This record gives sequence, C-alpha cells and structure tokens, in this order.
Amino acid sequence: MGKVKTNAMRILENNKIEYEEIEYDLGGEFKSAVDAGKKSHVDLNIMYKTIATISKENEIIIYLLRSYDSIDMKKAAKVAGVKSISILPTKNLKAKVGYQRGETTPLAMKKDYPVFIDDSAKDLDKMIVSGGKCGVSLKLNPFDLAKVVNGKFENIRQ
Repeated sequence: MGKVKTNAMRILENNKIEYEEIEYDLGGEFKSAVDAGKKSHVDLNIMYKTIATISKENEIIIYLLRSYDSIDMKKAAKVAGVKSISILPTKNLKAKVGYQRGETTPLAMKKDYPVFIDDSAKDLDKMIVSGGKCGVSLKLNPFDLAKVVNGKFENIRQ
C-alpha cells in the first residue's frame, strides 16, 4: 500500500475487502474521471466515476458509471424511486457528502446514501473508484463494493 490511508481504505479493510491502491499525479486541477484514468494509465472501461445527485424531495442519491458514460437522469430517478434528480452542485458536495469534486467516493460518505452502480460493472472482475482523495483510486471487485455500500446494480447510462 502507498503512503496515503483514506477512510475509504479503512472501510474496505475493516470489511476484509481486497483492493489495490492506485496513486497518480493529476498535474494540476482535477478535470474528469477520464482524465484521471489516462493519468493513472488504467483501462477506462473499468474506471468509474461517482455522481452525487439530489432529488426534488431533497434526498441525496449516489450513482457510479464508467468514466466515459453519461447518466440517464430519467432511468436514474426511476431506479431510485423518485420523480426526478439533478446533479448536486459542486459548491454543496463537501457539506452534503463530505468530499470535494475529484475525490468523491461511494465509501465513507457523511451518511449512508442510496448507491446505484451501473450494471456494466457486473461483467467486470475489477472496477476502479475514487479512493476519497484526489490522485488516489481503488481497484476492487464490483460485487465487494456493492456489498460494502449496500449498492444496487442498475442500467443508469444513456
């Protein structure tokens, strides 16, 4: 393991979930999950981004999609059982979920929010998600991640 130990890593270790830590230098400001994937030299098909949304009922809902996919807001709202959702504004991320843009992980959030993982991850042996800090990602089994975050696999991509 590297020098950095994040709360996301601690949760995985406490649950005896195997993971690989991937550290990389962003070389400046975080741009996107695709950019992070390229800088860390990983297969973009297994690099997933975390999207925090808010429903009309003011519920926070978390979605994970491949780095290059776009979320289908109607599908995403439907699987969460809400009328509609919108992306949580960047300025509200830290206060609501405990992370800033570029570090948001489905693990170790301020509360146990509902988590939906795009069903494309079901076909993978490993997926990569944010480790809870810019420049740190975690490679792990999608089903292990789903177990720890009580996540559900659904088709939420466009």
